[in-house]
Amino acid sequence: MNYLEALNLLCQPIRAGDYPQSLKPMRVLLAELGNPHLGLPAVVVAGSTGKGTTCHHIARLLRGNGLKVGLYTSPHLHSFRERFMLNEAVISEADFIAGVEAVQAAAARLQHTYSTFEQATALAFWWFARQKPDMIVLEIGLGGRFDAVNVAENVLAVLTRIESEHAVMLGGSIRSVAWHKAGIIRPGSHAVTVKQSPDVFSILQREARAKNAWLHLDGGCNLTHEGGEAVLALAAWQHLLEQGLIPRRHFMPGLNFNSLPGRMEQVQLNGHILLIDGGHTPDAARRLRSEVNRLVGPLRPVRLIVGMLGDKSAHDYLRHFDAPRYHVVLTQAPGHRASTPAVLYAQANYRYARVEVVPVLEDALAQVHTAPEEFIVVAGSLRLAATARESYGLLPPAEMAEALATRQIFDGVSYLARLRPMAQTASALPAG
Repeated sequence: MNYLEALNLLCQPIRAGDYPQSLKPMRVLLAELGNPHLGLPAVVVAGSTGKGTTCHHIARLLRGNGLKVGLYTSPHLHSFRERFMLNEAVISEADFIAGVEAVQAAAARLQHTYSTFEQATALAFWWFARQKPDMIVLEIGLGGRFDAVNVAENVLAVLTRIESEHAVMLGGSIRSVAWHKAGIIRPGSHAVTVKQSPDVFSILQREARAKNAWLHLDGGCNLTHEGGEAVLALAAWQHLLEQGLIPRRHFMPGLNFNSLPGRMEQVQLNGHILLIDGGHTPDAARRLRSEVNRLVGPLRPVRLIVGMLGDKSAHDYLRHFDAPRYHVVLTQAPGHRASTPAVLYAQANYRYARVEVVPVLEDALAQVHTAPEEFIVVAGSLRLAATARESYGLLPPAEMAEALATRQIFDGVSYLARLRPMAQTASALPAG
């Protein structure tokens, strides 16, 4: 079995109605694998926006302390293997194949169907247990309380800004979403959160009190672009130091973290300044607008190329760019879950921005070469950010080949065929 065959085996869509209400199936799977998650001290990060970037920043700080650090994040940008990292290296194809074989065999013995995310999380624990890191940093996939990642031995919970994303699957309200996120707080342990809305913070406080845990209000609650996640990551690092969970070094790490690919990523292209951002929540839109103002001021013309997935709140995202300076180009993000430009146009309901509908994504992205605006933003979806990076030649050839092959697995004929029978009874969640 080669790497792509292993990845295809792992790919298992689930129905929205199948979102787990218990961690028992995940615990059973890990027990079948020998409980590889036990003995791995973990920092677990949940939230609605910025949690992946925060995970990367925390991992960087821990590596700066001389630690061997495992990092598990989702979703991926170009390669599924990006989700699994040890220090700065992604999992090898050979280790990935071995991990898939182990997880698939365990699931077969249990005669239970696990989602892609559950299997990938089990694979991550299986791999980390063999690499013996000093600490692992894990990003919650969806929710928190019943997310597969939440079986980890959490020594610190970190909470980024919580919004009403995935509210339908998480109880229908911002308070129910917050309840799910609060589930990563461990009894008698510590949690760090940025400033939240009063409703959200009250839920976090109640969870911490019920578990005799310490909830620390800290981090970059009022900062924009990369600063917020960097400050939150530093707060997490400081709490780990204070608890004696990491060695104390004679240095203070700086906050000049580089942005991650596809997250507030700035590049020069054909005389244009290009900003690529995969954020899709209202808070991500606010932060993107603030970053645009920081980079080019409040008046300079900006071309904003936007594509979003159908389960995101397009109106709440797009309304932050209803100003005369914006030339908004609505297009269709990659994949079967994308909203059409017509739907985006109806939800935008713009009064001041100039709006253009370009149904073909390749045509919309090609505008970067001839647009009169010097500053161009591509945003609204991590999938769109990935496609933009690939279209603009930001990947080496080998990585490009893997990216295209990966997309073919998750958006190809075989995967879509697996979705169709499910669509007759309920909508499907993304495989990752």
